[in-house]
Amino acid sequence: MHRTVLITDNDAGPADLERAVLEPAGWSVVHADCRTGEEVVAAVLEHRPQGLLVQYAPMTADVLARCTGVRALFRYGVGMDNVDEEAAAALGIVARNVPDYGSAEVADHAVALLLSLLRGLPAWSAATASGGWPVRGALRDPAELAASTVGLLGFGAIAREVARRCRAFGTTVLAADPYADAGVAARAGVQLVEVGELFARSDAVSVHAPLTAATRGIVGAAALGRMRPGGYLVNTARAGLVERAALEGALADGTLAGVGLDVWWDEPADPGDPLLRDPRVLVTPHVAWLSPGSARRLRTFAAERLLAVLTQEPGPADRPATPPAGGSRP
Repeated sequence: MHRTVLITDNDAGPADLERAVLEPAGWSVVHADCRTGEEVVAAVLEHRPQGLLVQYAPMTADVLARCTGVRALFRYGVGMDNVDEEAAAALGIVARNVPDYGSAEVADHAVALLLSLLRGLPAWSAATASGGWPVRGALRDPAELAASTVGLLGFGAIAREVARRCRAFGTTVLAADPYADAGVAARAGVQLVEVGELFARSDAVSVHAPLTAATRGIVGAAALGRMRPGGYLVNTARAGLVERAALEGALADGTLAGVGLDVWWDEPADPGDPLLRDPRVLVTPHVAWLSPGSARRLRTFAAERLLAVLTQEPGPADRPATPPAGGSRP
């Protein structure tokens, strides 16, 4: 069999980190630029790889069924929503993610968005930059962090890091996650509640759930409707967790005073999207995970763990993909 690993797609540049792991072990690396399932299948038929490293390419049941000879794939990132894991398992293909490369970075970013919204930084900055020097009463007063409650939808690794950072400000932290360990939550000073209570009690909600059939649209009109007027929402997980129409409605009726988003429903976002021009919407381009260290860890861990599976060595790659408590991105 060909000792080849195919990188279906990777927008991080040349595959030097992957090659540094795989080539000394006797594996050749082919770096493709597959955007569609048909392009993935064509590349697999041409190069006959045993392993795949995947970023955004769609690994549907049909695509996987035609990837003859592929034994394992690793996705660059935590989310597996572009990989049909059930189909892979049925075909005997090991399909894994890389859950532990950038939890601190995503937590830092989520908290940065939370603090910016709670303290009203976008509005105060815009008003000052426009030539004014706004006085108290001109805009909504910034929140007192120690008197605020932050709700975490999901309590995986990233959410736990967010909780630790929020607790340092004296913030009350709630979490809703059916898979959460009550002991871990208690030691973190976090109260576990149901989803409805989370939205009803929180001044700001930060989303850290994986995107699955069960969680798609979980932040909808019903959930947002339970929030007190003037709340905030932050999403550094997956855009599909939030119903866009419900979010727009909550902004329109004042339920939400501000939103912080690192993910968009169709990426990249349309420059003409009116939501981008809403001054209450603080948006970043899916970079919550990004740092020099996290980018290096992501690519190196993916290659190392794929190699461990292909050579049948025990190690972290033998763990299943992150369970639903695991949280976010990219």
